[in-house]
Amino acid sequence: MLGATAAIAAPVVTRGDTWPSRPIRCIVALPPGGGTDSTGRIAMQYLSEALGVPVVVENKPGAGGTIGSDLVAKAPPDGYTLGIATSSSHAAAPVFRKDLPYDPVTSFTAITMIGTTSYILIGGPSAGAKDLPTLISRIKAEPGKVA
Repeated sequence: MLGATAAIAAPVVTRGDTWPSRPIRCIVALPPGGGTDSTGRIAMQYLSEALGVPVVVENKPGAGGTIGSDLVAKAPPDGYTLGIATSSSHAAAPVFRKDLPYDPVTSFTAITMIGTTSYILIGGPSAGAKDLPTLISRIKAEPGKVA
């Protein structure tokens, strides 16, 4: 967490301001109770303790994480609004949404990675494959038939 603290504080403290002088807001662009929310809340508790100010976690779910991410992108660049980025809001959203209200690369400044997650590809017995190479072969052999 110290890396996150240094990365957040460095641009602000160099201006001579006393940062942070008020609570910090952290937007989680997914519903409460999930893995991203839990991880974010734990990380923000450590950040709050390190900085000596409250870090308030706000869930702003919707549209695959783009609603909350848009709030972060449009927040004043003063170091008082943070966001938790996920693959849904920053990797998948540009593929699925032509009208994305932010640029997942240029609208944000990455501070630190606070966690990773594994993805599992699953299918029912009718998938006809027990591993990824077999599934890929089936998709290639039957174009347009595998959903």
